[in-house]
Amino acid sequence: MVKRADQTGEQITGSFISELLKDEQVLQDASAFKTFLEYWTRQTVSFLLEHRSYLRILFWEAAEGWKTWNQITYRPEDDPQMHELAMAAQRNGILRQDLDPALFPMLIMNVIAMTLQSSSRFEHLFGSPDSPQIREQTTQQIVQFIIHGVMEPSLL
Repeated sequence: MVKRADQTGEQITGSFISELLKDEQVLQDASAFKTFLEYWTRQTVSFLLEHRSYLRILFWEAAEGWKTWNQITYRPEDDPQMHELAMAAQRNGILRQDLDPALFPMLIMNVIAMTLQSSSRFEHLFGSPDSPQIREQTTQQIVQFIIHGVMEPSLL
């Protein structure tokens, strides 16, 4: 089940990441990089909200120390691709110089996943995460947090 979940996630995220990485402009232009981050974040949020069981599997595996996940021989391509993208963006002055490019995909995924996983816990503060308005507001806040957290501040 975990292997299937990993492959499902790769099918969704890997396909659009691969396409976006073909655009050299993403690595050379801050505006294009910002658009890429927003698109990637929105796609990931949508995927996780539409596949809530995948989100639950992620957190179950994390709670178990990733034992099953790390035994899977299948390795997605998006993590190394995102690491390479982060290194290139950092060399070009787009990504914060004080950010470790190896942590780039992990930080983004964890901000998204933990925010979504916690949304029902804090429903009393901001409303139901199933509401289209709350969903958009939450997505926009995640996007802004990620952009301001990883991009070079002078480019914002």
